Amino acid sequence: MKNKNVAGILALLFGLFGVHRFYLGQRFLGILYFAFAMFGLTMAIEEGVPIIIGPAILGLIDSILLFAMPRQDFDEKYNAKRLRRSHRRDWNRFREERYASPAPSLSAYKSSGIKNFRSYYFEEAAEDFEMALDLAPNDPTLHFNLACTYSMLEDADRGFFHLEQAAELGFNKIDKIHQHDALAFLRSLPSFDAFVANGYRRPPASLPAPQPNLLDEEPASGEASAVNDILSQIVELGKLRDKGILTEEEFAQQKRRLLGGE
Repeated sequence: MKNKNVAGILALLFGLFGVHRFYLGQRFLGILYFAFAMFGLTMAIEEGVPIIIGPAILGLIDSILLFAMPRQDFDEKYNAKRLRRSHRRDWNRFREERYASPAPSLSAYKSSGIKNFRSYYFEEAAEDFEMALDLAPNDPTLHFNLACTYSMLEDADRGFFHLEQAAELGFNKIDKIHQHDALAFLRSLPSFDAFVANGYRRPPASLPAPQPNLLDEEPASGEASAVNDILSQIVELGKLRDKGILTEEEFAQQKRRLLGGE
């Protein structure tokens, strides 16, 4: 970076020879000043003509102009290239630091989830806890936090699922399951007592009693409503299977029982 005060002093002391022009990167002007000074010096020595005064006056004028020039104007004129290179380096460093920054950590997702939960942004909290769960799928506290979050969202299926996972993975603060305010919705459901009685696991879905085998013969006209009822129950069983409440094996077993296969 060129300094305007340094340039002004050089112009004042050695402006006769164009030293300040070399300092400012203006080599061509510097050479002209130097050549003019040498010519004037030669003429003064050999012919006695004071042409040397001309370059000296030019140096003095340059010195005055440099000292009077605002720093911003000086930088724009003589330091523009350096400023652009400096700005480009800063921008490149910013980009490198930006793209080199690590992805959010487990603790960052947890902290964000807790913050959103306490701010009543339950959907955002659920997203944060789910992202944390991807990094630590066997963390019982995360499952408990998700159970609380889905309870606040009144999503019973997901709430009971994560509460069951928390218990299976060793969540030992059982009193929180019965006292935490966020689980009030789950505790208000009739299925909560069965959940607790089954060792904090969801009990198998209650299924209708076996029906006569409907595949052996065509139903009579009076039995059409009964057939439709059985089919509706099979559809409901399919929904329970899709939600993860029934396994594929349990679904097949109950379907056979409905159809009188066993």
